[in-house]
Amino acid sequence: MMEFKNCNDKTKAMRIAELKKEIDDQRKRNVELFNSIPLVSHEDPLNKKAKPVLAEWRKGSKALKIMIHELAELERITHKTNEVKINEKTFINGFGEATSKYITCAGYERAENSSRKAMLSFIGGR
Repeated sequence: MMEFKNCNDKTKAMRIAELKKEIDDQRKRNVELFNSIPLVSHEDPLNKKAKPVLAEWRKGSKALKIMIHELAELERITHKTNEVKINEKTFINGFGEATSKYITCAGYERAENSSRKAMLSFIGGR
C-alpha cells in the first residue's frame, strides 16, 4: 500500500480510477474461479482437484480485500474536508470579540445558562 498524503489530487484521482478498474477485474476473476471449483464426486471424495483452484481463489480474495481497503483509505484522504468540530462553540468575550476559547469560570457558565433559559422561555411563551 502506498502513501498518498503528499501526492497531488490528480495523482490520487488517477490511482482511484486504477484501483476501481483493478477491483472490477479481480471480482470478475474471483467469480470465474469460484464457478470453476469442481464439486466433490465419488472418484475424488476429498476434492483434491479443487485445492489449487481454491488456493488461487483465496489468494485473489485477499488481494481484493487489500485493494478495497486501499481504495477506501485513498478516498478518505482525498475527500477529507476541513471538518468543523461539533462541540466548538463561539463565545463573545468582555471586549465584544468572538472567540472559540472555552471559558471555565463557573459564574460565566451559570449566567449563560440563565440567559439561555430566559430566552427560551420568552420564545416558547412560558
